[in-house]
Amino acid sequence: MVTDSDVGALERELRTSRQMFKAAFHAAATGKAIVDVTGICLEVNAPFAAVLGYAPGELAGMHFADFTHPHDILADLHLFEEVMRGERDSYQMEKRYLHKNGDTVTVLLTATVVRDEDGTPMRFISEVVDLTERLQARQALQEANAKLQQQVITDHLTGLYNRRGFEEALSGSLEGHTASLLLIDLDHFKHINDRLGHRAGDMVLAEVGRRLPRQIRDGDFVARVGGDEFGIIMHHADRALAERTAARIVKQLGTVYEVDGTFAHIGASVGVSCSEEGDVSLRQLVCRADEALYAAKRAGRSRWQLAA
Repeated sequence: MVTDSDVGALERELRTSRQMFKAAFHAAATGKAIVDVTGICLEVNAPFAAVLGYAPGELAGMHFADFTHPHDILADLHLFEEVMRGERDSYQMEKRYLHKNGDTVTVLLTATVVRDEDGTPMRFISEVVDLTERLQARQALQEANAKLQQQVITDHLTGLYNRRGFEEALSGSLEGHTASLLLIDLDHFKHINDRLGHRAGDMVLAEVGRRLPRQIRDGDFVARVGGDEFGIIMHHADRALAERTAARIVKQLGTVYEVDGTFAHIGASVGVSCSEEGDVSLRQLVCRADEALYAAKRAGRSRWQLAA
């Protein structure tokens, strides 16, 4: 038999439980919200409101779709409806909210349903963690890694890709398309170092690094592959385009270089190889271009030669 005393004790216990929940709800360091089964916010704590730039009272009565990024509403509603159908009791997702000032805020949302004794959903308890700083740190790390990777494959004297970058580019597939590869060797470059010194040689190489990219298309790959050797990979480039490019390179690299008030002269020999149907690999094109390069040098230098 349940006495009045028992009922009073149960009521006090229930009040205590509610007070403890309310205290924990509002004292929580993370954002929390109580949402009804229609998606309306019944109550939110200060950290939740702060994530969105509102006062807690401003969010009460708003549907969660009102401050959810339009591109994330369907995914959130889909999971919400799965809970309502009894297929799950909670869900977690990374989603974007719209800040009061119009900015986008990325959060990690955890939503848990509270059901009555027969399993009918009564309320949702939502918790959000602001991921802004975490995402900024992740982006900064990705950018730092990308910068480091770029430094690893970049020749710091010319600003072009280095030998390692060239080797990585050679691993790409032609996938049946036309491609051309040019290998370039500077003629008489050793005379610059011997006569004017290594600093002058470095200045000439740096100028070559500026001239070469101007002779090719945007998207073509150019690298310094050795001391005075350079390589160019041109995807979707047929024989005619490769020959025109090689001719320009011979002409432009053969013009005078000014080094600390002194004029220096070098030339360029170019070996050209082409794959009209993607029937060979880029590494095979390198071998063919190398043979053509040495043929050009044997023929008198300062010229280009197409691989047989």
